[in-house]
Amino acid sequence: MAKSSEYPAYDVWDQHQEWDEHTRKIVAKRRTPDVAHQFLTQQEALTLQAAAAILVDDMRLDVLTYVTQHIDDSLASPVGESQRKVGVPDKKTLYRQGLAFLDEVSRSTHQAEFLALDRERQIEVLTKLESDKDTRIGEWEQLTPKTFFKRVLKDAVDAYYSHPLIWSEIGYGGPAYPRGYVRVEKGLVDPWEAKRHEA
Repeated sequence: MAKSSEYPAYDVWDQHQEWDEHTRKIVAKRRTPDVAHQFLTQQEALTLQAAAAILVDDMRLDVLTYVTQHIDDSLASPVGESQRKVGVPDKKTLYRQGLAFLDEVSRSTHQAEFLALDRERQIEVLTKLESDKDTRIGEWEQLTPKTFFKRVLKDAVDAYYSHPLIWSEIGYGGPAYPRGYVRVEKGLVDPWEAKRHEA
């Protein structure tokens, strides 16, 4: 994603006093997440963070730290998944096997783990997983690489676009409760919403 914003002077956090206390706490934690991985190992978390940086095309550590922590929180949660396709392992198993598999493909292709590769080679490895080509090796024959790739892509993008810094960059005004949006007609915005190119 391009790091230039259509709303350079806009910061959604400036409106946080308008949100209810529960919402403020949730969004504040996204701005400065506690790094306390409960499911992922340190190596797995760093590997996931490197993959997420490519998938969302953003290298900012504060955003990537949140993305990784958000995914770890969901993996550590006792709340189950709503649905998944027949034959697809549960999310915890998919991530554990998939991250190990990512390193295995990296080693077989470039003789180094994913984290040790430069960005160009990391993109190449992720592209192999996405295309499902030449990646079924050894004990991983039962894992569908594309399934893992799609899961990580979805989770990384979901987390990325729930970060308030990204909200500001795309001009999203944040939670509507309890104030609500009043001017809903096309082309109109409320006074507190982002104004394009306003410096």
